[in-house]
Amino acid sequence: MDIKLRGSIKSMKDYIVLDIETTGMHPDFARITEIGAAKVIDDQITATFNMLINPEVSIPENITNLTGITNEMVVEAPRINQVMPMFLSFCEDLPIVGHNIPFDFSFLKTNAMRLNLHFEKKALDTLVLARQYMDHQHSYCLSHLLKICSINRKKAHRALDDALATHELFQIIKYKYMDKSSRIELKPNPLLWKPKKQSPMTEKQKKFLLSLMRQHKLVLDFDLDALTKSEASQKIDGLIGQYGKGF
Repeated sequence: MDIKLRGSIKSMKDYIVLDIETTGMHPDFARITEIGAAKVIDDQITATFNMLINPEVSIPENITNLTGITNEMVVEAPRINQVMPMFLSFCEDLPIVGHNIPFDFSFLKTNAMRLNLHFEKKALDTLVLARQYMDHQHSYCLSHLLKICSINRKKAHRALDDALATHELFQIIKYKYMDKSSRIELKPNPLLWKPKKQSPMTEKQKKFLLSLMRQHKLVLDFDLDALTKSEASQKIDGLIGQYGKGF
C-alpha cells in the first residue's frame, strides 16, 4: 500500500486495530468466539493476535453461515477467562481502532468486568471517520468500503482478517480522504460504554442447572455462584442444545 502523506494532518500512528466474532449481537447474552488484533507502531504492523474461543454455548447456524466458525472448531479452544488476560497484555496501553468499535468494545469490556480485569480504552472508529470523509457512499459497512478502496481480505467475518483490512482502511482514510488543506489532528476518544448491572442467577435456575449436570454426569468446571441471570440462561440453553433435557 503506497500512500504518501501530502498535507499537514497529524495522524495517530501507534494503536491496536481489532475485530471480534460473536454468537450474537448483545454482550449480555451473546459470547465471543474469536478475537483478532494487530499492533501498529508508526503505521506498521509489528505483531498480531488471533485466537478462537470456546463460547460455552452452541453457535447459531446463521452465525456459522456468516463467519464460518463452527461448534467443532471451538470445542477445544480456550475459554474467555484464559484469552482475555493474554489479549489485554497484547494491547498494552495503546488506543484501539476498529470499524464500529463500540460493538467490539462492549463485548470486551463486559467480559473484562466479569473477570475483574481492567479494560479502559481510548479509540478511533473507522466507521465514523468514513462517514465524515468518504462522501456519497450508499453504504458504510466494512465490505463496501474495502471494495471501493481495493482492499483485499482473505476471509470476511473472521476476526484477524477483518482487523488487518480495517488497518488498511484507516491508512487510506488518513492519507487519502481526509482534508489536507487544513491541519487535522486525529485524537482517540475515551469509550464510555458501561454494561447494565446484571441480576444474580435465581434459585430456580441454579437448581435446574445442577439437575441438568447431574442428569448428564457433567463435571462443574465453572463458578456456579458467580453466574448472572443471563449467564445461567445461556448455560442452561447450551446444555439443553448439546445434550437435551434428558428427563
